[in-house]
Amino acid sequence: MKKSLFALAAMGAFAGAAHAQSSVTVYGLIDMGITSISTDNTNRSSGAVTNATVTETGNNGRMSGSRLGFRGVEDLGGGNTAGFTLEMAPDFTEQYNSITTGTRLGFLSLNNKQMGGLSIGRQVSATKAVNDSFTAFGASSFATGNVTGAGLSSATASQSTASTSVAASNAATQGGLTNANGGERISNLIRYTTPALIPGLSANAAFYKNATSNSATAAGIIGDTNGEGTDFGVRYTAGAFDAMAAYTNYATTNGTGFDFSVKNTIMSLGASYDAKMVKGFVAYNKRDYDVTATNTLIKFTDVTVGLNAPLGNTNLLVAYSSGTDDSSVQKTDKSGFQVGAVYNLSKRTNIYAVYGSGKADSVALGTSTNRKVDETGTAIGVRHTF
Repeated sequence: MKKSLFALAAMGAFAGAAHAQSSVTVYGLIDMGITSISTDNTNRSSGAVTNATVTETGNNGRMSGSRLGFRGVEDLGGGNTAGFTLEMAPDFTEQYNSITTGTRLGFLSLNNKQMGGLSIGRQVSATKAVNDSFTAFGASSFATGNVTGAGLSSATASQSTASTSVAASNAATQGGLTNANGGERISNLIRYTTPALIPGLSANAAFYKNATSNSATAAGIIGDTNGEGTDFGVRYTAGAFDAMAAYTNYATTNGTGFDFSVKNTIMSLGASYDAKMVKGFVAYNKRDYDVTATNTLIKFTDVTVGLNAPLGNTNLLVAYSSGTDDSSVQKTDKSGFQVGAVYNLSKRTNIYAVYGSGKADSVALGTSTNRKVDETGTAIGVRHTF
């Protein structure tokens, strides 16, 4: 991706030091497309079936999240650099035409070639880094057929009563990394990243605390605005082989308590091998959420395998996922697949087409509410980077 660089004056006034040099990069991505998603929801006890199809044009960020970012770096001399990243999430549809979803990334960093780097602010979690790097569709936000991450629609695992439904939703019903702290992006994160421990091996460790735990403050949504935790990642690269392990441990109030006593964990593992003609991926996620007294624990597991085959200007993508959502009130089995093609018109512009299909079987324990959901969807769009 070609960047637009703006040279900034850096006439440092440090005694005995060389003049520092700094630059700022402006970058971005616009993804616009058309999607159509059809869902069949069957209540297996009564036999009742409901159908719904949603078609939308001008969708924003289906294959990749649209973004506008600024990245800067300053050479401090002696192998030291300082930098920043500020990345926002514009919605380019007519309805909003503004930045509505806040800051994707926003952090400052200090780095030393021998000692490693320190970064402070809103950053990608190590578990998201695994799923972005070791699934064929990467950070795609087109969820149909994709169990890893967003999974199927929320209807596939809705709980049998209002109270348990809310509890499950707050804990990411489909095992989505986007819900609750310890998920995709974490605010107030302080992370240390090592230099290469051995050739190809590096690690990072981080912690965060959002808001304050006291006798007068309770979080309305678990982990959303209140929480504290740690985030770890280890990555090894050797030639065509790449692998990463990540673990997040975070605590919240669960929406009713006044201290961070509810423990939640996410573990993600991923690997890839690039054989030139085709690149293979595998990713595994395990998430355990303590929620409420009525729904004490939700466990999500999923495995995704995939391939990326470059053919000239085209990349062919395929992925298959399977997983389970188990809680004290419900059991759900999920599976899905996605196939797609990306055609590169240039280094910065491409068009894509994706088809996905997912299935989920849910059993609400102690009730007669058993559901089967089938979902299919297509997405066609264009992406431009700058």
